[in-house]
Amino acid sequence: MTQRALTSSSRGFALVEALASLVVVGMIGLMLMAGVTTGRRVWERIDTREASGETLDAAQISLRGRLEQAFPQTLYDEDPPYIEFQGTDRTVTFLANPPESGRPAPLRHYTLSLDTAGELSLASISDPDPPEHAIVTREVLLRGVRQIDLAYFGPAEPDQTRRWRPVWHDNAVLPELIRVRLAFEPGDPQLWPDLIVRPQATIDSACLLNIISRRCKGRQ
Repeated sequence: MTQRALTSSSRGFALVEALASLVVVGMIGLMLMAGVTTGRRVWERIDTREASGETLDAAQISLRGRLEQAFPQTLYDEDPPYIEFQGTDRTVTFLANPPESGRPAPLRHYTLSLDTAGELSLASISDPDPPEHAIVTREVLLRGVRQIDLAYFGPAEPDQTRRWRPVWHDNAVLPELIRVRLAFEPGDPQLWPDLIVRPQATIDSACLLNIISRRCKGRQ
């Protein structure tokens, strides 16, 4: 084999080696890019789950704080008298203190409900204000909720047995427990554990009844 042939053969091998090296480097680069992209997507999913979890936790804390402080104000001008608490399986209205950031302030009428847009909200007005002139404050607790299911535990008419009930209204006492159950759209990763709250007060011990007016003294 001549020197020229050896030189041409060496150049051919060098070109093949260079091309092979470029292919290997390209494959390594693609693998690295795929790994980076996959890792970023994993972290994005983790961040999304953490943000979703924080939103759910905040909603449960806020709702628990209001329901625990439900105030059993008795309407003695009704016959028979009953607590100002009206609950169904879809909505509940009750009296409670305002958030700590808004105190000192009168009690507020709260209504927990789910609208057609999937927003779970807690609307409220100040207790002393006439409903037609009251300013409504609405706090959106969660979005994307498909269904709400409320239940109330305790003895009530007609059987007076202690069990879960879909409604609680015109009763002489607050329910012993209040359960808030939510469902989200199919495929939504949010998970809402049943929120079960025990109201701290059970009877209207702050009422000094005026026999003539049939109202508690100092109340409208």
